[in-house]
Formats: sequence, C-alpha cells, structure tokens
Amino acid sequence: MSSDEEDLDLNDDTTSQMETITDDGGDIMEIEDPSLQNSPAPSPLQPSINTRQLDEKIDPQLLTCASYDCVPLAAAVHPSPIFSLATTRCYRWVLTGSEDGYIRKWDFFTSMNGKTALTQAQRHYYVDSVTLAGVLSSWWENEEIPESVKPTEGFEEPIATLPREPKLSPVFSLDIHSEALWAVQGCENGSINLTSVRHEEGKCHHVLRKHTAPVSVLMITPDEIGVISGSWDKSVLEWDLNTGSVVRSYDGYSSQISSAEFQPIYTPYSETDQDPNNTALLWNKKNDNVLMTTSIDGQCLLWDRREPTQQARRLPIPDRTPPWCLSACWSADGSKIYMGRRNGTVDEYDFASQKWIQSFRMPANSGPVSCVKSMPNGKHIICASNDNIRLWNTTTESNFTIRPDSEPGFAKPSKLSSIIPFSILPGHHGGTISHISIDPTCKYMITTSGNRGWDGTSTNGCLFYDISAVTTA
Repeated sequence: MSSDEEDLDLNDDTTSQMETITDDGGDIMEIEDPSLQNSPAPSPLQPSINTRQLDEKIDPQLLTCASYDCVPLAAAVHPSPIFSLATTRCYRWVLTGSEDGYIRKWDFFTSMNGKTALTQAQRHYYVDSVTLAGVLSSWWENEEIPESVKPTEGFEEPIATLPREPKLSPVFSLDIHSEALWAVQGCENGSINLTSVRHEEGKCHHVLRKHTAPVSVLMITPDEIGVISGSWDKSVLEWDLNTGSVVRSYDGYSSQISSAEFQPIYTPYSETDQDPNNTALLWNKKNDNVLMTTSIDGQCLLWDRREPTQQARRLPIPDRTPPWCLSACWSADGSKIYMGRRNGTVDEYDFASQKWIQSFRMPANSGPVSCVKSMPNGKHIICASNDNIRLWNTTTESNFTIRPDSEPGFAKPSKLSSIIPFSILPGHHGGTISHISIDPTCKYMITTSGNRGWDGTSTNGCLFYDISAVTTA
C-alpha cells in the first residue's frame, strides 16, 4: 500500500510488554515478557502471535441473571454532537468523533477510577450518580486530505492539488485496531483516513478513496486485515488494508447506509452444565462470514461473504411500519436480529427463516428508536429513543408487545395492562443516541449522543456506565 508519507507497519508492536487489567478494572499493569525478545517481527497486517493475556471471559452471573443494573458514573464532556465511537478490545482507550471535526482519545479506566471530578456546573446536567469526568488523553483533527495528481513530464514526484486551507470534516464514522495501533476515520467527502494511534497519534498514512459521499459506517473485520465501509452514496465496500484496494462491493441499496455488524458466535450458558463450554463465556466473538447491513430507508440485508456471487437476503418490513432504521443488532447467540424504527418500535426477526417474530412498542411520545444493543443473557436488549434509554425484557408478555397474529384493535387480557417489560436507565434524556458500546466482559457500557448528520437533536453527552447482574426478578 503506497503512501505519500512514510510506510507504516500496522501490526508492529515495538514493545515487549503485555497488558492486563486488574480484577477491579483499575490501572493497566505492564509486565515484560522475556520470551518475546528474540521473536521475529510480524508481517504487515497479518495476524500475529497473541502476546496479550487479557481475560475476556464473562462472569456466569451476567449470562443467567434476571436483569442488569446499569449506573452512569462518568461523563466525557464534549462541545459538539458525537457522531462516532470506537474502543480497544480491553476498553483501555475510547475514541469519540464529533461534528466539530476532532477525534478525542479518552482513558477509560482512569476516568472510572475517579482521577478527575466534574465541576459543580457540569454535574448540573447529569443524574446524581455522575460525579466523575472523563480523562482526555489526546486529540487530533479529521482532515480531508486532497488527492495527488499524476506526475507531469519533467517531474518525478506527484504534484498535489492547488494549495488550500485544511478542511476539517465531521467524523461520521470511526473504528480502532484492537490494541490501538491504528484507526480508520470517515470523512464528509467520502474518503477514509488510515491513521496511527499508538505512535505519532493522528498522523494519516494513507487515504482510501472510492465513496463519493459521507462515510457513515466503518467496521474493521474480525481478522483486522480489512474494513467494511458504508456511505451516503448507497454503497457498501470491503477493503483490503494490505493493498488499500476494494475487494468486494455489496450492492442492492436504495438509501444511505446506517449500520453494519458481524454475526456473534456464542453458545448459551446453562446453570445445569457441570462443565460449561469455555466458548460460552466469550459472548461477543464474531463470525466473519455473515454480515448484516442496514440503510436509513428501513432495509436490512444479510450477506454471506463465502458466496461472492450470491445476492443478499432481505428482511421484510412489517405492515404499517415506516421505512426508517438507524441501528440494528444481533442477539447474543446470533439467532435473532433487532431493528429500531422511526415509529418508536423495535422489530425482532428470526435469522434462520428471515421472518418477523414480534415488535416492542415504546411508550407514547418516546420518539424514534435510534440505537439498539443486545445483552448476553439472551433476554434483554437496550433501546435508545429520544426520551430515555430502556432495558427491555423481550421474554415478558405485555401490552407493549405486537405480534403478527394480533389483529387491529385486538384487546389483550387486562392482567397484562399492569406489566411493564422495561426499566429506564438513568443518564440520558431528550436527544438522539448515536452509539451504545458494551465491553467484552459486560462490566461497562458507553453511550453517546448525536444525530450522525441526519434529523434529530443532540445533548452532546457521553456517559460511562458500570454494569452489574441482578439475580432476582
């Protein structure tokens, strides 16, 4: 992959250190590993030997609990709406991309350990539990880099375009390498900046150019040698980061791309298992063969990357459902799909049959559901609408549930009228939620507010949550 700048080895780990997180989620401990001193350097962008010892196994209680307790503790203060969010695998570093064109790097565990407190004026905008301030480590600009032209006769080097002032672009999308070696950033003009993070933070080493409109979705593939991008130009592309070229185009969209996610690989955990399968405790591993993408017109397409000539499977839109979707997610075991709608509902689909199962209707005047996320116990999802974020139990029958066999005007039994299948998570009110992220151990959660360039208001809020299991109903 050529570049006007110096070459970058994206998997070069120049230190022989291993990072582990303490049991209480505290500071990172650095321990030298003598066995790595004479190890050969990994080739660029190829999967290297795993030198990290990070315990990602989830507490079994979080897999079988009756509910969850999510409490916001820290707020990362931003001056403008937050369009994008990305975290490292261990959650040590958090990147946020804002409408103002800046990417901010936050130290998550230093923030949660209370190294800095919010001022009294800042605390006024949050619930009482939010007393800590996010610790900002660094920041850099997201610039639209002009494209070089071919050299003319008599010149050996490429000639840049006419000089102009650097243009900052809102960070419409963002993703980061699992160990914070590099990141990809989406720009308004359709370009994707590949920047270093661990060394020379924010330096752009290459620009991926193909899209012609804002890049609204960026997702690094599980093997971390490629990236999936979606744009307002109604296209989804797969890039090879070894060469910087497009290896596949996913066609069939008629609207702007809003989200993308690989299918989880997860075996449900049972309390009766005497010898639980260890893979069951790693609930967010991904199947890199099955990809789900959504567009803002409400369409959800399912792709099998092993079949490059096969058309995508398309999920049906329920009757009387407006064509709109900003976010969709898989269930923890990859068997179901949840899609947030403009009419304040979340649709549940069966992946195997691609059929609509049921919908969950938010209370009146809640507003569009802009973000959804599933929890590892297989029962709960997190639904973010304009008024609040709700933890919803999908297995509870109530008057808020809509099923295909329910006729218009159908009156459900009165005994269901008093059943509330959700609880409200504190910390958010009155704005569009752009992203929800949950760490691999399901101990922490991050929410950000921003309209991502579409309709909707923003509170500029970024909250860090602590998650614990509730064992009794």
